[in-house]
Amino acid sequence: MQRNMLSSIARALPKCRSVQSPIERLSRVSPQATSVVGQRLKSTESSGLSDDEYAVGHLDLANGKLKLLCAAEGNWTAPSPTLGGVETDADHVAVVRSALVPMDTSWQSLNQLVKRVNDKVVSIDPSVLKNMPLVDAYVRSGSSYVLQENSVCMLKYFKSQGVCVRMEPAVQTVLRAGASSTVKQSTNEVLMMAPTAFQSNMQAAQDNYFMAGAKGQTFSTNEAVRSKVLEEYRGLYHVLTQEAGLKVNLMSHTELHGTPDACFPNNWFSTHANTPGGTLVLYPMKTPNRQLERRPDIINFLKSKSYANFVDLSVTEMDAAPKYLEGTGSLVLDHIGKIAYVAISERSDVKLAEHWADKLGFNEVVAYHCVDREDRAIYHTNVVQAVGTSFSVLVGESIRDASERKHVMAKLNATREVVDISYDQMDSFCGNVLEVENDKGLPVLAMSSQAHDAFTPAQRATLLKHVAALHHAPIPTLEAIGGGGVRCCIAEVFAPLK
Repeated sequence: MQRNMLSSIARALPKCRSVQSPIERLSRVSPQATSVVGQRLKSTESSGLSDDEYAVGHLDLANGKLKLLCAAEGNWTAPSPTLGGVETDADHVAVVRSALVPMDTSWQSLNQLVKRVNDKVVSIDPSVLKNMPLVDAYVRSGSSYVLQENSVCMLKYFKSQGVCVRMEPAVQTVLRAGASSTVKQSTNEVLMMAPTAFQSNMQAAQDNYFMAGAKGQTFSTNEAVRSKVLEEYRGLYHVLTQEAGLKVNLMSHTELHGTPDACFPNNWFSTHANTPGGTLVLYPMKTPNRQLERRPDIINFLKSKSYANFVDLSVTEMDAAPKYLEGTGSLVLDHIGKIAYVAISERSDVKLAEHWADKLGFNEVVAYHCVDREDRAIYHTNVVQAVGTSFSVLVGESIRDASERKHVMAKLNATREVVDISYDQMDSFCGNVLEVENDKGLPVLAMSSQAHDAFTPAQRATLLKHVAALHHAPIPTLEAIGGGGVRCCIAEVFAPLK
């Protein structure tokens, strides 16, 4: 309706050689049109932005080097080549605008778009993401500022300026944990191993009851299975790199390596940024052919990331009474609160987990027993539990001991919202999900399509209060034969803090 009205206005405009402002032209033919858009067009007549047009707020960030502004009704203003009269000593000025909202929508104030937590951290409400706020970036040039780049994604701009962006629930998690405001639960860089030599691992099937081999099912040739698994894996790789924007260090293996389960690399190493200079850890594996996954070439690749500390726990495989702790399969980590959760099994030794915590500077190990419907110990913690920045997923009914379950729930509820899932959802790998950081610096949740569809709509809505998106891909063959989901396929690479 407005479009038709404005079209008729345009046809009715008189041909005149005198220069008239847009407001003057509109008011001659339609006072109503003037009331709709007139005030928004006023700012287009200015060669720069005045102090009056910053009435919706400003933020000072990055040790005073960045001033964030929000031009009043600025979504109708083309970026000005220069900014003058801005009272600040900042090196950079960023003007936030929303170019992707309807013209009759009220423009949000800066405080509605982004909130300052401290000099290096801001928070946003998830509802802001759908409008995709943009930034026009200016740099100091003498006494004024010149346009350096326009129409930049606001979140990417913050990341480029070293400003950490939090979802609003995460701010409370960090405060309750008493942690540094900049500590991160997740990372944008990961390592993955393409299943180029994948096949069912009967050694692992002895206690991994998620594997089809453990259920007595049979399949076609290894080549046919491998081709199907690789087809699924390519889809997962596309979702993680192109949709979630992860930096993936992708490795491959051959049958000569003798590692049929190598596509689950998170079990044999982990990296950490919470210690000075960072830490690389190697883990002891129960299954002999999985021990071979600790390849020297990949270890050297990881060491090239310049971790100051190196912890090798794999030597406990050689003890008279071997002890195992299979990486972030056994350890589900709260990096913010420095708590390690461990579901006790043959693959997850509590004493070794406590030794690990001492080495890594974690405050506490929360150990518990969990079983499946047949009262068998569940082999890995990361199929029953996941911990994100401000949420957790847990198969509560798998912890049969009431006092243990109460203790675990109390620990999680102290800082996070818990999504309690069922055995059926566990079988669909709803527990085997992982929070990662997208290319804009926001947390997103990676999972399989089977897991995504098994979460209830209410549970998905809860998760989306804490992450910017749920990224998923179908990997049913890998889940059925390999006995692991998307989380098992991803090993986080936390860069050492400089």
